[in-house]
Amino acid sequence: MTISVIGLNHKSASLDIREKYSFTGDACSLLLRRIKKMTEINEVLVVSTCNRTEIYTDSVSGSDDIQKWLAGEKEYRPFTSHMYVHREEDAIRHLFKVVSGLDSMVVGESEVLGQVKTSYKIALENKTIDSKLKRLFEYSFSVAKNVRTNTDIGGNAISFMYTSILLVKKIFSNIEEKKCLLIGAGEMTQLALKYLKSNNVNDITICNRKEEKGKKLAFENNCRYSHLNNLSNIIHEYDIIITSTSSSLPLIGKGNIESALDKRNNQSIALIDLGVPRDIESQIKNLDNVYLYTIDDLGEIIEKNYKIREKSIEQAEEIIKFKIIEYKNWLSENNSSEVIKNYREYVDDITKGIVIKAKRMSNSGDDIDSIIEYISESLKNKLAHETTIKLKELYPHLDEDKAQKLNDLFKEN
Repeated sequence: MTISVIGLNHKSASLDIREKYSFTGDACSLLLRRIKKMTEINEVLVVSTCNRTEIYTDSVSGSDDIQKWLAGEKEYRPFTSHMYVHREEDAIRHLFKVVSGLDSMVVGESEVLGQVKTSYKIALENKTIDSKLKRLFEYSFSVAKNVRTNTDIGGNAISFMYTSILLVKKIFSNIEEKKCLLIGAGEMTQLALKYLKSNNVNDITICNRKEEKGKKLAFENNCRYSHLNNLSNIIHEYDIIITSTSSSLPLIGKGNIESALDKRNNQSIALIDLGVPRDIESQIKNLDNVYLYTIDDLGEIIEKNYKIREKSIEQAEEIIKFKIIEYKNWLSENNSSEVIKNYREYVDDITKGIVIKAKRMSNSGDDIDSIIEYISESLKNKLAHETTIKLKELYPHLDEDKAQKLNDLFKEN
């Protein structure tokens, strides 16, 4: 059995590609169930965040079956030209780096951990993970906590939202006088509220499809609330618009902004789109007096202006090395337990059959010496002969050290 990961992220694919393969909620559940139906796949978990989509599997043939399946499905075929593949220890290391924020566009960011935990929960609900992947992801959460606690990775992270506010402040020198519209009510919106309030921006409206959640967040932060259905009627009122939703289609089109600009007498609008797929049509960027930034734009700015201390990365990687060893030890114990269980069942099947035959011989009046002779010869033939054949098949695949250990196993004490 092989643990592997196939995926694409901000390093291997542009936002145009990533947003086509972003899976949340029901879409993620459907993909999990489709993959789990493959006979070679034992366990599968799909991680889908704003900057990556990754398929983790425990399978008979490693990643080969998933790669062939993706290449054979018209809707997923373009995925394959942007994907990377990691197997066994490399796959384990990759996951540990992801949850620790070392593989993020913003090194050290913590949002990815929550997103991975959500993916883990979806896999549990769909019963597509059991032993190996379940334990692997539990280990990864321990790694993330350890890295966050014992290094300064988090303290060095410059978040997307922090960068967004810096950009808006360059566009509007008097940001505290501007009106802001936040679309969505998730973690990013809550982070936006924190940064806007700290910059004395208090005229804020939260716009969300789920009324109860949106109203609650607005009330807790002394903001106004508007339903998403009312967006086109109010959009012209705002100087700053920040979106972060899981909508599969854009919420703001070019026509919306052109109409808003007319009503605003062409006063500037700053738009920050943190949605994947995007919440705002990309053509809007070409309009005068409009400043539109996507998650990739922000990533480029962060990369140019941000240097994390190398010591923190080194410390995090040492923690990851240690945890890889821990997980591999568990994997080895788990695998050996499975081998022992299978061997015991194999011996039980043989002995049960021999006992049944011995009882029949006894009932038929065979003498005790004949019965004992039958039991002895049967056990010797079935256990020694069949085990010998299997050992001959296995032996060429062992290195010198493992071959010696196997020899020692059968030496007399």
